[in-house]
Amino acid sequence: MVTMPRKNWDMGIDYESAYKRINNLLKRLEKANGPARLGYCYAQILLIQLRNGLRVSEAVRAWLDFYRTGSRELQVRVSKKRREDYRLAVVPGEVERADHCYELLDRDFDKLVDSVKVWSKRRLGINTHSLRYALITYLLRQGVNPSIVAKLTKHSKLDFILRYTQEKEAERVLKSEEFFG
Repeated sequence: MVTMPRKNWDMGIDYESAYKRINNLLKRLEKANGPARLGYCYAQILLIQLRNGLRVSEAVRAWLDFYRTGSRELQVRVSKKRREDYRLAVVPGEVERADHCYELLDRDFDKLVDSVKVWSKRRLGINTHSLRYALITYLLRQGVNPSIVAKLTKHSKLDFILRYTQEKEAERVLKSEEFFG
């Protein structure tokens, strides 16, 4: 019996290529008109998410706080914690405040999060949560200690980070010509 691979949110996205792709899209949409103008705002949110390994709702909060305060270093409430917890989010230099994005400041928060998810899937073909794991994989490959990565991303259990990255690394090794000629 042949089993099909599980479908999940992780699409094995490379951090550096995703950053370049979103940044290039951001540049193209900067002067857009009509509905495409909102794409510029959504791309900003995705760039913040990718740079910080945030959940999309946390990235939306960071983006909203950036637009309201202008601060590039923000304490963002962690979405998946029962107790109140915050983490640092850094707004990348490529993200600039734009007049037409201010119309999103009053939009219902959950609808804005959903709009970013849908836009990401349609425009980039990716699930937003895979951006979070692109950063995690990137940092671990750069030699950052897994416990530091767990602290940065506010994972409460280190074993999840280790299990995820070890599985991805094992798949990479198995597929690699470098080990099997």
